[in-house]
Amino acid sequence: MSLAALSEQELKIVRRSMEGALVHLGWDLETRIGVTEEQMRDLLAKWPNVDDSVDNRPECLAINNSLNDLLHGLGISDATAMELTGADRSEMRRVYDKWARARGWSSTGVV
Repeated sequence: MSLAALSEQELKIVRRSMEGALVHLGWDLETRIGVTEEQMRDLLAKWPNVDDSVDNRPECLAINNSLNDLLHGLGISDATAMELTGADRSEMRRVYDKWARARGWSSTGVV
């Protein structure tokens, strides 16, 4: 499980990214993140006991796509990303890269 490679503070950033995507994207969550609101709420309720080991499962998709959307998505300013996650984009990017490397990926994104 690649989440095990993250520190407590890094796990908070990932969780806040998922929460932020849920709040910020609203009705567009499933289209942009690839998981339903119910799936996202279930993952957040289980946090940090989430098995993100399978690329095309909701656990991995929610983490990957939440971070990716808050870093690169349309309509999300630096200030909004900071407000939602408590971290600036350079810190979010560092955590995203660390999580991806822990998965064995050479870059971010579902490969």
